[in-house]
Amino acid sequence: MKTRRSIDSHQLKRLRGEVENRLTFPIKSPDDYVRLSDLLKEEGCGSVSATTLKRIWGYISDTGSDYRPNAYTVTALCRLIGFKDLEEFLDSDSPIQSRQYSGSFIESRNLPEGAEVEIQWRPNRICRLRHMNATLFSVVSAENSSTLREGDIVECLCFTQQAPLFCRIFRERQLPITYVAGSANGITYNLIENEDF
Repeated sequence: MKTRRSIDSHQLKRLRGEVENRLTFPIKSPDDYVRLSDLLKEEGCGSVSATTLKRIWGYISDTGSDYRPNAYTVTALCRLIGFKDLEEFLDSDSPIQSRQYSGSFIESRNLPEGAEVEIQWRPNRICRLRHMNATLFSVVSAENSSTLREGDIVECLCFTQQAPLFCRIFRERQLPITYVAGSANGITYNLIENEDF
């Protein structure tokens, strides 16, 4: 029988950093912990109170400096950054930082205007993009994602199977957001068949 691993202080620090990289806002004020708690619910990762999040980040230390969150809380945070659970998160801590890639990809510039690409990444996020021109796409639909939203304009150079998607999100009256979809396990993409092409 496989025993479940628990998270140590070094791994918890790494998890906090990964969560912060995923967010579009800093974790500094009490309101930021409320926003993170709300985001975990919206993304379907789990219900974690702002107070628990404050303990994890050391904003409050009523339980001592060596606080360790329970498995449910850790799993919710892991899911937010694209992992199934703590085991998968810990297994991803590999010394291999680069490698050659020979998988399939589509360059955005080679797509006809109006072509649609559906992308999926963990946990259960699905987004459909319509090619506008060059490297720009409009978001036609977005399921289970609070970062990518219907109506956003997204700029990305290419879609690569089983690799992260790096893009910039443009939203009315806001500064552009740099976003990585599938940062841990990559995305899968599917070019939607359209009889006009």
